[in-house]
Amino acid sequence: MIEYSKTTMEQLKIPFSKVPQFSKRDVAYVDENPALRPFYKYEVNIDSFKKVIEDKSKEQIDRKTLIDALESQYKNLEVSELTRSNINSLSNDNTYTIITAHQPSLLTGPLYYIYKIVSVLNLVKRLKATYSDYQFVPVFITGGEDHDFEEVNHVHIFNKTLTWNNEEKGSVGMMKTETLKPVLAELKELLGDHEKANRILEIMSLTHSRHDIYSNAVVDMVN
Repeated sequence: MIEYSKTTMEQLKIPFSKVPQFSKRDVAYVDENPALRPFYKYEVNIDSFKKVIEDKSKEQIDRKTLIDALESQYKNLEVSELTRSNINSLSNDNTYTIITAHQPSLLTGPLYYIYKIVSVLNLVKRLKATYSDYQFVPVFITGGEDHDFEEVNHVHIFNKTLTWNNEEKGSVGMMKTETLKPVLAELKELLGDHEKANRILEIMSLTHSRHDIYSNAVVDMVN
């Protein structure tokens, strides 16, 4: 993990094992602790993907259904050429998905949300460079059916907590975005009027105001 000092822009490298937010199990997995080894199938290195590909190639995958589902989800979004190419490549037997997932946290929620996505993108780049005979597509799954609203209805920014107050019950993904207006107004005040802040606010405001339900707003934001 890398952290930047605001005053000097010095790059400080923090060992994975020293990041307090990671569990002992997370650290044990990355450090290849022998005590944890019986609980996962593949070694923790890029060479293991040779065996992963071999195993996955034996599975029967309904690729058409996967592509149809993705195209349906993207039909009302602006789709980049790279995204379109990735979706189309899923019809090929030598294409594999690299997946991560997270609950639809408010305005991405914890930084871990973004790290998950970036980590998968970086892994795909490494895999393409290492296994050039194959294609790899990064996929992010957002768990919009989650019912634990209290877990995803807040975000910490600049030592301040923004909270989405909403009396709806049931699936978080089906909740109305109308009640997010106070959060977006508070976000605008909090971010200030800098160029990058305005860009972030634009993304959050647009994606959370042009959709009636929260799951669609989150998908739009990540896209």
